[in-house]
Amino acid sequence: MERILDVSSYGICLFSLDVLEDFLKNEKVRSKKLLKNFQDNHNRYLTSLAEGIWIPFLPIDSIEYVIKLDNCNQSFDDEWEEKIVYHDFNIYVKDTLWIASIGSFYEFDRNKFIGNDEVSYQTLDGETLYSGFGYNVSSGKYLVSIKGYARKKKLDYPNANFGFLFSLVKVNEFKGFNDPREDEKYNFNVADVN
Repeated sequence: MERILDVSSYGICLFSLDVLEDFLKNEKVRSKKLLKNFQDNHNRYLTSLAEGIWIPFLPIDSIEYVIKLDNCNQSFDDEWEEKIVYHDFNIYVKDTLWIASIGSFYEFDRNKFIGNDEVSYQTLDGETLYSGFGYNVSSGKYLVSIKGYARKKKLDYPNANFGFLFSLVKVNEFKGFNDPREDEKYNFNVADVN
């Protein structure tokens, strides 16, 4: 089954729950408003990128995206066209890598992620939408490549016409970092790329 992520906010993030929680404890962050905390504390945000605590990428359209992980032998077929590719973002994983709507960080609830491999919610008309997917990834430090895809021939709703493929390469240590919020360098909005 394809994993379709519903992005109800303006971005996607990658993180490992245990790594994130260890970082927040070391930084003495008690607030559940993680996104605001990172926005208000630029040095903490930069440290989190350097240490591979999370990767936020934004802004992107608030729509549904097909999510694939190259390390799980997933890829896009010839019905899709690669539109963007960026390399070398740090992520530190302990057992599980989460790919989730960045809205999860507005008011972070760790219990939604514990013991699950997906986070979902129901719309008023009973449709199940997914705001996060967990992937079993062996613990370690990785460099992440992000590729954005668009369907060559658009399909009608409820089909997702855009997607992201993530590739992880294990490394012994991080050597610097890339900040995905550098707008002049990165454009992740695959739905708006010609």
